[in-house]
Amino acid sequence: MLKLPLSYYDESGRILPPRWLYSVFILLCIDWLAFIFSLASRTQTSELLAFFYPQKESLGLGLLASLPVFLALVLVSQRERLWKKGYLNWRRWVIPLAQIGVVLLLCVQLYYAMHHHWGFEYITGVKMAFYSIALYAISKSRHLKWMVEDWKAPNP
Repeated sequence: MLKLPLSYYDESGRILPPRWLYSVFILLCIDWLAFIFSLASRTQTSELLAFFYPQKESLGLGLLASLPVFLALVLVSQRERLWKKGYLNWRRWVIPLAQIGVVLLLCVQLYYAMHHHWGFEYITGVKMAFYSIALYAISKSRHLKWMVEDWKAPNP
């Protein structure tokens, strides 16, 4: 008996990541996207970074905090290559890396709230709500747990 509908399995019978996972990972790594896009515009890199990150330390903190989520995204997206090379233990790190990254991102937002004397800002509130929902979804998702369990053995 299948745990999920047939559309959630790939051709070799492995459980695919949930559809929402890539979207959540990309939104959690928004600092990386802003950094990469600013580097793509070589003539205006410093102006773009100053626009998105008026405080100089905010980019560095955001990149460091979202690094575990970025690593989880890379692991999930490169799963076929890792399986072909015989690596299997990486699968256990997907959920903990994502959880650690979200907690670090929440801590960064708390740091900014404290730095601004606990004054309410809409963007901080939206980010904290999104990070809390993402942490809950990643922690409680049966689909993710089943996916990690299913990825333990190589398929022929």
